[in-house]
Amino acid sequence: MPHSSTVSFLNYWRGLQMQPDKAPLREHFDPARLKALMPQMMMVSTTDHHHRFRLSGGFLRSLHGYDLKDTAFPALFRNASLSSLTTALMLARRRELPVILSLTAPWNVSHPDMSPEELALFQTETVRLEICLCPMLNGYGKVDRMVGLYQTLSPMPRNPNGVLGRYTLEASRLIEPEPAEKISHLRLVTSDGRRIA
Repeated sequence: MPHSSTVSFLNYWRGLQMQPDKAPLREHFDPARLKALMPQMMMVSTTDHHHRFRLSGGFLRSLHGYDLKDTAFPALFRNASLSSLTTALMLARRRELPVILSLTAPWNVSHPDMSPEELALFQTETVRLEICLCPMLNGYGKVDRMVGLYQTLSPMPRNPNGVLGRYTLEASRLIEPEPAEKISHLRLVTSDGRRIA
């Protein structure tokens, strides 16, 4: 079950759709409508296989220790996860569906005032997180961007003097459109020429 912040992000994206099987137009996406989530948001390009960051919020910068703009999204992953990641991103783009990536990453601690022994106590921590990526259409009706949300699922590490290491992709899931509610139709029933229901 996605985190409540991820659900809010998905609901906003769905509200922009004109058709349930089509991604919304990028020009309609207004991050200010999700003001509380803005530090966790990102946007990546889908026009090449690098999926470069176009935008990244302050929360992402604090997790990684640098601004992600213009860096390649797949470069954040371990090599063993790249094939699965590429497939997940390709399917999300082609089917115009959101994808949720379930990830783990080591918390790499460094601090000039700590001895190697002290640092070793914190090098075993792992951060669990999910990244939701939603495709967006350009003016020509093509998916050229994905907007996304970073959401941690585990408590933040005990030692704040660290950054995320490379991700391991644990699972990916395309989010299918919600099934349309079935509309009940009133049927008229007659018996001996009289309407009874």
